Amino acid sequence: MKRVWIALAGLLAFGAAAMSLLGDDTRGALGDQRCRPCRLDQTFASGETLDYSLSWLKIPGGAARMTIGPHQPGELRLTSIGKSSASFGHIFKVHDEFVSVVDAGDFSTHRFEKHLEERGRVKDETTIVSEPMGIAVRRRAGKNPQAVHVTPPVLDPLSLVYRLRTLNLTPGAVHHLPMLADGKLFAVEATVVGRETIETPAGRFACVIVEPKMTTSGLFHNDATARLRIWYSEDERRLPVRIRSDVKFGAITANLQAVYAGAGTPEPPAAARN
Repeated sequence: MKRVWIALAGLLAFGAAAMSLLGDDTRGALGDQRCRPCRLDQTFASGETLDYSLSWLKIPGGAARMTIGPHQPGELRLTSIGKSSASFGHIFKVHDEFVSVVDAGDFSTHRFEKHLEERGRVKDETTIVSEPMGIAVRRRAGKNPQAVHVTPPVLDPLSLVYRLRTLNLTPGAVHHLPMLADGKLFAVEATVVGRETIETPAGRFACVIVEPKMTTSGLFHNDATARLRIWYSEDERRLPVRIRSDVKFGAITANLQAVYAGAGTPEPPAAARN
């Protein structure tokens, strides 16, 4: 059960879910940049708040909220907070927060923070990217700083979700995206595998399905049933409507509950129905 909730929390906050699918191939570069709808530029600049519910085997597990809005000139601030529901909290209480400050043009990471509270244990870390030096430094309490050489633009697990929204999502498209996580540089191969119309409490959406490639390491390594998919709305908003991970211990699903204009408070509401 503990492993199930860790996966749930990771999917809720998106960061851990993205990291679980990575390998050590660093050949990837930012994907096809032909598609950047003007509506998204306006949305990101003025702010957007997305609320999600999460379930495991159709059992409600928690809630999450993602926000994006302006930061310093030329930068955007992204947040994602996931927390367990009151009932699931009796089993494994979680409140995980991810914060990313990125370049407003290509989502290249400038600063990435993780603040994790899981079963009474707190973990904090901050990664800062120095573009002129080509170095990213990860800092954690009680540990020596960890440096890795990077060639910007480079993404983090949270900015990856937003960067994909700006790319060509025609079925068959493939994007190679470099990502920095846990002090290491990874590669993600994201393939647009098809279309599907789905319905959530936020509405009915015609979507394209993006599937990051399973590689050689992470939580689901050697699990042939593992599969991560993201349903993006096939309109100018490119909303991440659903995120699902199918693994050997069941399907984990995050469903969009509501969309608000503006970057609201990062804290998610109580878990809602799926």
